[in-house]
Amino acid sequence: MTLGASLIGIYAALGGLAVGIALAERVPYSVAVGVGCCSLLAASCRRRAAVALIGLIGTAASCGLIVTAARATPSPLESLADRIPRCELKGRLLEHAGGLGSLVSADLLDCDGFVPGRAAGVVVIEPSDVAAGSVVIATGWLLPLRADDTFDNARRALGAHGAFRIDEIDEHAPPRGLHAVASGVREGLVRATTGMDRERAGLLSGLTTGDTTGMGGAEEQLRRAGLSHLVAVSGSNVAIVVGATALMVSSLALPLRVIVCALALGLFVLVVGPEPSVLRASVMGLVGLLALAAGRRAEPLHALGLALIVLLTLRPGLVSSVGLHLSVAATAGIVLFSAHIRRALGWLPGFVALGLAVTLAAQFAVAPVLVGTFGELSLVAPVANLLAIPAVAPATVFGLLAAIMGAVAPPLGWLCARIAEPCVMWVLTVGRTMGSWSWASVDVPKQSAWVLWGLVTAAALASLKGGRPEPLPVSGEPLVAGEPK
Repeated sequence: MTLGASLIGIYAALGGLAVGIALAERVPYSVAVGVGCCSLLAASCRRRAAVALIGLIGTAASCGLIVTAARATPSPLESLADRIPRCELKGRLLEHAGGLGSLVSADLLDCDGFVPGRAAGVVVIEPSDVAAGSVVIATGWLLPLRADDTFDNARRALGAHGAFRIDEIDEHAPPRGLHAVASGVREGLVRATTGMDRERAGLLSGLTTGDTTGMGGAEEQLRRAGLSHLVAVSGSNVAIVVGATALMVSSLALPLRVIVCALALGLFVLVVGPEPSVLRASVMGLVGLLALAAGRRAEPLHALGLALIVLLTLRPGLVSSVGLHLSVAATAGIVLFSAHIRRALGWLPGFVALGLAVTLAAQFAVAPVLVGTFGELSLVAPVANLLAIPAVAPATVFGLLAAIMGAVAPPLGWLCARIAEPCVMWVLTVGRTMGSWSWASVDVPKQSAWVLWGLVTAAALASLKGGRPEPLPVSGEPLVAGEPK
């Protein structure tokens, strides 16, 4: 199979899967199974490529319908939520879902007038700073997810059976297991940054774990300067983790190196939490590791498509995640456009041309998503990224070391945090200076997103027609202006 044919197959399947997920509420389960069987027969037709392609799309669409229906399996918790009782909840925070809230397993649910239930299902609470894996004890009201509400339907697709409006909440660190190890690493970073300026400590935490709760007003300035992606853990962090791990175990046999890198990547996801951009970058990283183990090169666009198929199959609710859309668009834009832009900037010094090309490529690709969602574009993002990015890698590396050492050897953790501090100060300086300018970002009518989509699509087709995109690290590096979470 040629590169172009395989690429078409992957993204045709991805499109079918996304359509199936979007239509899951409207198509009966039996129809999905029937369409899937017929499409599977069509997909096996080797003599007619068009028929096989249509069959592939239909098969993927039916899979999207089926996996979404399976995740939305009714639970006794739903009928209980219709009564809107006051309850005491004890469970574990599973993951954050951006603006949709945070998912909590209802391990014990004691509602007034009802028999206490164990393993009752999953509830969604308002977006919380509680770390994934933490034990949550809360008091509040159990509410139903409305069938006519877009957000509630997206929450249901993520696996939620009800909503929980909290009056009081108490959080406890995970008692044992990998989540406890991840919690210890996060606490290690807190210990390592004790005594550091609050905004610097907050940015260092954002660069390493994605936790921006301590940044204060600096977060808004970074957003206006187009630097908020730096605190949305994604491709660069995955590349640093995998690269550093591979360097430490370089003496081992290849299969063992791949296994150790995969384990380090899994622990990293537990530390930072399963955000959409993190999951996208991590699955792409795993695709790259598997390709390395098989002795092959991972084509970035293939890895991106396969990663999305895996993610949407496991988490169909992510199809509506703006964070995932931004992360994917940025990665695809870098792969498709950065080489062409770099050649056009050949008159600049090499390192300047490369940094500016990557930033402009990502910024161009995510522009339709940013305008359609937020109605805003940053004008200073390319220059701000060019100035700030050189300091990000050392700050992230020493930030991760500070978190690990802070958990096992606090003095070393403190030292690593202080080594990272000058780099953090530089990023803050760039963000504060350029983000404070009144013209740093401009409002754009959301309707113009369709025009931008047309331009980006045409440019992508022209890039693909021009030949194979230059290979980049499979984790991707979204140097974009916007909020990728």
